[in-house]
Amino acid sequence: MLDSRVFILSLILVVLLPASAFAQSLQFDPDPFIPASDSFAVPMIIETGGLSIKGIETIVTFDPALVSLDSITAGPWFTDSGQDYFFWDYTIPFTYAIHFASAMLDGTNSADGIIAYCHFSFLDYGSCPLDFTLVDVRDGNNADLGFGNDSGLILLDPAVETKNVQFSSLKAIYR
Repeated sequence: MLDSRVFILSLILVVLLPASAFAQSLQFDPDPFIPASDSFAVPMIIETGGLSIKGIETIVTFDPALVSLDSITAGPWFTDSGQDYFFWDYTIPFTYAIHFASAMLDGTNSADGIIAYCHFSFLDYGSCPLDFTLVDVRDGNNADLGFGNDSGLILLDPAVETKNVQFSSLKAIYR
């Protein structure tokens, strides 16, 4: 009797818990990203949820009026894995979409981590969305794992100049 109640309670929890509790995803971190210089790199993160990943292909769009893509490079999820890997940048120069495909050549990886760095140059001020238009994550049998994604945002706001002012000077303003 107790076993059936535990089973029913477990089944109810699985059905009622939000899907995001089990979600695996690609995302940008931090979001929003605020660059400190005119050239900057935004990390793309994978959260595997413990699943073994063999390959990843993704396309991400951005606003070409605000930033230009200089390059995309493999992140430590690949480079520090100790495995041979394939990482190919399919991005067409001077376009508004990042496109890369990658795979572990001699195994899989189930760790969370940075899969790529998107290297940008600043062009203008504004809010630049990073929107996933394709997310294809595959396991060792080449089965689609149905990964979700969280689009990102680069905030390109002008810095505000700071001044050292004595308190007595501030006080004089409000007299």
